[in-house]
Amino acid sequence: MFVLELRKHSAWLGIWLLAVYAAVAAAQPPARVLVVDLLRALSAAGVNVLYSSELVPATLEAPDALPHGDPMSRALAALAANGLVLHRTGEATYLVTHGQSTPQPSAAKGPAPAPRPVLDEVSVFASRYEFTAGKDGEPVEFSDRQIDEMPGARADSVRALHTAPGLASNLSARPYVRGAMLDDVLFKYDGIALTEPFHFRNFQSVMSIFNPFTVDRADVYTGGFPVKYGTRSGGVIDLTPASVPSGSNYSIGASLLSYDLETVGRSDTLPLEWLFVARASSADRVLRRLLSEPGEPTFYDMVGRLRWTVDPASAVTLGWLLLDDKVEFTSEPEEGHAAGRSHDAAAWLRWDWTPADTLQGNWSLAFADTERDNNGAVLWPGIATGSLAAERSFSTIAVRNDWTYAVASGLRWDFGGEFTHETAELMFHRQEILANAIALAFGRPVDASITSDQSPHSSAFGLYSAVHRRWQDFEAEIGLRFDFQDYQGFGERRQLTPRINLHYDFSDRWRVYASWGQFTQTQRVDEYRAEANQVVPDPASRATHVIAGVTHESEGGANWRLEAYRNHWSVISPYYDNSFGQLSLLPQLGPDRVLVVPADADAAGLELSAQRSFGPSLSAWGTYSLSHVTDDSSGREWLRSWDQPHSANLGIAWSRARTSVSALLGWHSGWPKTPVTVVPASGATPAYLLVGPRNSSRWRDYFSTDLRLSTSVPLSFGELSLWLDGTNLTGRANPCCIELYSMSTVPAVDNHVWLPRVVNVGFTVTVGRSN
Repeated sequence: MFVLELRKHSAWLGIWLLAVYAAVAAAQPPARVLVVDLLRALSAAGVNVLYSSELVPATLEAPDALPHGDPMSRALAALAANGLVLHRTGEATYLVTHGQSTPQPSAAKGPAPAPRPVLDEVSVFASRYEFTAGKDGEPVEFSDRQIDEMPGARADSVRALHTAPGLASNLSARPYVRGAMLDDVLFKYDGIALTEPFHFRNFQSVMSIFNPFTVDRADVYTGGFPVKYGTRSGGVIDLTPASVPSGSNYSIGASLLSYDLETVGRSDTLPLEWLFVARASSADRVLRRLLSEPGEPTFYDMVGRLRWTVDPASAVTLGWLLLDDKVEFTSEPEEGHAAGRSHDAAAWLRWDWTPADTLQGNWSLAFADTERDNNGAVLWPGIATGSLAAERSFSTIAVRNDWTYAVASGLRWDFGGEFTHETAELMFHRQEILANAIALAFGRPVDASITSDQSPHSSAFGLYSAVHRRWQDFEAEIGLRFDFQDYQGFGERRQLTPRINLHYDFSDRWRVYASWGQFTQTQRVDEYRAEANQVVPDPASRATHVIAGVTHESEGGANWRLEAYRNHWSVISPYYDNSFGQLSLLPQLGPDRVLVVPADADAAGLELSAQRSFGPSLSAWGTYSLSHVTDDSSGREWLRSWDQPHSANLGIAWSRARTSVSALLGWHSGWPKTPVTVVPASGATPAYLLVGPRNSSRWRDYFSTDLRLSTSVPLSFGELSLWLDGTNLTGRANPCCIELYSMSTVPAVDNHVWLPRVVNVGFTVTVGRSN
């Protein structure tokens, strides 16, 4: 009930809480604090600072008169009063040193309004201890600048991540990670796990809820991720919310895709940080191109976040997320129709606390509610006739607690736990009659009708612990995770999964690493195969990841990484697949719909990525992946439908003054294809389909050229940005799928293509203020 009310009144709730926070803070007089407490406050605000305990002793006091405002401004003033400065040593690192108070790293007296500064979110640690000297595992990192300059990502940050090695994608914004299925990837935002944060999930999930204004950084784990990430077996995409060290930005914009309202900032007088982004679809021209069908798609979404620094050692965050979309398509000629709607609401409350120099922790409470409806009908004489009505709702309550304890210099202990309660309402009603020849060609019954109505619910909890030890050149992280699920009437499940990550720096610029671990994935109650009338949950999927890699950073600004991996699923859930391809508005009514029941599965590959800076204005990057992914089913190996043996991306970005240009070339091997031939009628024998072995052939190679142009014009009150974002600008037809249709009661086939030429243009007006 709480989630339903939140969904209706979340905007007013955010305004009301902001007013309450302002009233409470107004009653609190300023207090004399220690400098070390101000540096802890930066930890709660998400800034990484290195300092010596001798340079900043625990007794060092801040001056009596500190400016009101954000933690960065207060810390800078306190350090300057003691003859210290905050010196920037890298994109995500600051160092406290002796010196003058200028220049200030926060750009307090910066130029006219500009987009929010780049500031990655990491943790504060003193020289005596190391909370996060390095990341566990080896994620592919994307800064907000990298996301902003990526072609195709102007309206969707997640699309920028597709250039990471090991990710495969088609029309959908949801990526396949190293051969794993779409549902095998864990999405997190602001530390909160989200369930499918995508629009038009019934129709290829063509865009995520996150535009570049909502994200400061993305960490993409394609394998070997630490034990704190549980519940999924394929990969992790962890998004850090946007923030600024001081000041605020307000912007409005419009494009062929959406109208946008955005603001991010910090209060001058209150210890308050905020983020608010809202979008609503404009014309449906771009959406129709993305969905590759005529129709009337619409959407809106909202992402909000308020962060209150309670004291130098703690902060409270309130976040919320809303998503809604609907779409309706009618085939030409009248062969059927399809319609769908999705509605999501999520809210979370988190408390970050640093009770001591050696201990950090956080608690979070999250609520989520998802509704998804999908219906339609097909009329293909001589092939199939049928109708579909499917409704799926899913609600979760999740509680999580994480701790990091710096036992000694170079020795860290991470531990925590989480509890989740899930409920779902699943209704699936399909009436479908297949022609005899079609049913025979695909090995399906003539009458494929089914009715299912389930209300499953479950509870689950997980515990994890990991020790991270660093010597001079060697790091090791050893972790263990325990998960338990109670499906309340249908049994219990338990899993124990160990993981090991190793790193060795054999010089200042060369680094080798290796990882081994087991990863389990239990079936959520919303993932029941309703079209198979599933009642009893599947056993948890279990995957083993083995990874080895080497990285190098040169003095000339170039760095590269080579990584080899093998993932083996010893236990895996059955899944549905359409033999003729993924591009279908009603895949559940497709005659080519098959249930794949693997005994196990394997993915293996080699990935190379490199990037080079040619000065402050020009940079380039590239990736190449060699991979192979199969299911072992019915005693033989079958290619998964998204297997791509070779893939490569090559990008370049140039910027000067207020203009930037970036281009991306993408190529990969054609995805597997199921061959089919229409055998014409002969005498008394009617025409029929001759279908070859599933995924035994391939489509031709995929190629796309994407471009992004942006320029800005200073205004008296801010800045005007004009931009163009285009994908597949050459208009290349990349065949992906087979369309089965009826021609005077005789079956016929045609090829479909994905990702047509899509051009989106728009503008943004920004009013910025720096302190």
